[in-house]
Amino acid sequence: MTMDTHRDDGRRLIAAALVAAFALAAGPVVAQTRGPEALGFTKHFAVEITNPSKLALENHVLILDVADIRASVAADFNTYMYALFDPAGGEYALVVSQADDLDKDRYHDQIVLVRALPASSTTRLLCYYTPERSFQLMPTQKAFARSGWQAGGAEAGWESNLAAFKLIQGRIGFYGKLQPGLILKTFPAAEAKPQDWGMDVLDPGQSAGLGGLSVWDGATRIPLFGTSAPLPTVTVISPGPVRGLIKAEYPAVRTAAGEVMLTVFHSAFADNTYSRQDVVIAAKPGVPVALGPGLQKLAGGTSSLDRTKGAFSVWGKGADRAGEIGLAAVFAPADFADLGDAALDRTLKLAGLTGKTLTYWLAGAWERGVTAPGVPAAKNWTRQVEDLAARLLVPVKVEFKAK
Repeated sequence: MTMDTHRDDGRRLIAAALVAAFALAAGPVVAQTRGPEALGFTKHFAVEITNPSKLALENHVLILDVADIRASVAADFNTYMYALFDPAGGEYALVVSQADDLDKDRYHDQIVLVRALPASSTTRLLCYYTPERSFQLMPTQKAFARSGWQAGGAEAGWESNLAAFKLIQGRIGFYGKLQPGLILKTFPAAEAKPQDWGMDVLDPGQSAGLGGLSVWDGATRIPLFGTSAPLPTVTVISPGPVRGLIKAEYPAVRTAAGEVMLTVFHSAFADNTYSRQDVVIAAKPGVPVALGPGLQKLAGGTSSLDRTKGAFSVWGKGADRAGEIGLAAVFAPADFADLGDAALDRTLKLAGLTGKTLTYWLAGAWERGVTAPGVPAAKNWTRQVEDLAARLLVPVKVEFKAK
């Protein structure tokens, strides 16, 4: 699926909303208004998105900071009545987006959208809003998140229409899908058995699975997963429709340099196959913090690390009856410090700082699913992960401008 589907959804939604607005409006003057003002919007500003690379970025995730919008162009911006539009071609096509409240204080902090960005391009969107009132259009849901579905099982799950993940005692597992769609709403299900949608393709055992976190105290690795590790407090932040988002807050970890506390936001986005991790670090000011995700050593597996490209991948045997699967982590090369090797997994050691957010991405593939890399699978998976890293690490620029 491509974002053409989102654009078609947008055109249908805006057309339906305009018809409803015209039906409710009194008199022919309002009925002749064909712009977003017909929906009751009174103000607007521009959002300029620049892709500086020679790569076309299909289904690229953009996260707009609401505080930046208010500080730069619209102090009265209202996230409960806004909509983004693409005015290209003389028509206003709705751009599907989602406003998220990260700290549950009823004030939205971010706006998320997924957009195709041509190579070496600047895309101009218009954001319409009304300072007061509330308004919502519901697009096709392509992302979801939920809390655990059985005692002693996953603490939470999050998914896009192409990939699904779960957090289990700090470990991360993932599901292979045979076709695009959302599956977590149907759980509990017999996860260990093949279903019409696919199956659970990774058995983490005592390993990190696909990205369980560790912190380092000097040369000593402290896993934040497993039965002996304190469980994170997990909150579902958003159940979609564009981003499924959960928050995992870990108890303080004692190190020689002081306590370290981590809050991790796990996100899955519409029409994308990866999970994005934003790690907020709280520690003694000025003290560097080493942390990172681990990838399980798969039976019969091969692995590849290219620190200059920010790509780490593994291909091998998955859970019983799953066949072969791939695991991957993408990171900013500037954050890389080392690769730790343990009996069950290998762990990226990334350099973080207190008060800063460290971002990396996790992805999985299944030889029989929608994420299959094709034959030869191991080599293709390595190339696919390197290609994903190249696109995720493009420094896309977003600017807000008064219209």
